[in-house]
Amino acid sequence: MQFSNKAKKLHRLMVSAVAAITFVGGLSALAIDRTQEGSLAENLSYETTVTETESISHNIIRRANLEMPKGVTVTVQEGSDGAKEVKYHIVYDNGVEVDRVALSSEVIYAPQDKIVEYGTAENMAVDVNNQNFQYKYVLECTATAYDPSPEENGGYGGMSATGVPLQKGVIAVDPKVIPLGSRVYIEALDGSWSYGYAVAADTGGAIKGNRVDLLFMTKGECYEFGRRKCRVYVL
Repeated sequence: MQFSNKAKKLHRLMVSAVAAITFVGGLSALAIDRTQEGSLAENLSYETTVTETESISHNIIRRANLEMPKGVTVTVQEGSDGAKEVKYHIVYDNGVEVDRVALSSEVIYAPQDKIVEYGTAENMAVDVNNQNFQYKYVLECTATAYDPSPEENGGYGGMSATGVPLQKGVIAVDPKVIPLGSRVYIEALDGSWSYGYAVAADTGGAIKGNRVDLLFMTKGECYEFGRRKCRVYVL
């Protein structure tokens, strides 16, 4: 069939219009599809595996001390929490966690128990060097020695951390073990020597736990004393 030039031109215009409508409609459909696709992605359920760090609580252990009077408690070891890494398999539904299963667990560092001793004795007395005295509790400690010079006392000479003048009979303690101001009596475990009566009036950066630092007036006495095991009666 033959068309006139005018008819051919009209036919081309109609084809172009249909193509344009189809193109625009395709874009609209594509846009709608993509919108729906995003909405569906948010609603899809999915599973994942994650590793989380969790705390491990420490225990508090209380134990009786037959050599301490009733009503007295002493913390002999401070506690601290530990940590662990736990791997979980997690299931989500519509963005909400619906299931969690632990797959594995590994301790990073273990917790340390807190240990507290409590006294059970009714009355306590001791005879030391023909002296009889009452005491609250007794500790086995490591004893070292220091003198009143500034280099032994953080640059300050002659004065303890509590303001008591440094003289024989003053000792440095860990206040968590022996409260500052406590009167004590110190002797060797085997009774071979005795420092005698003293007062817990000083502290030191290295004096932690069951350790005491005994004051002597000269460096020679300190060197001679060195490091020894002792028994400390807290009066």
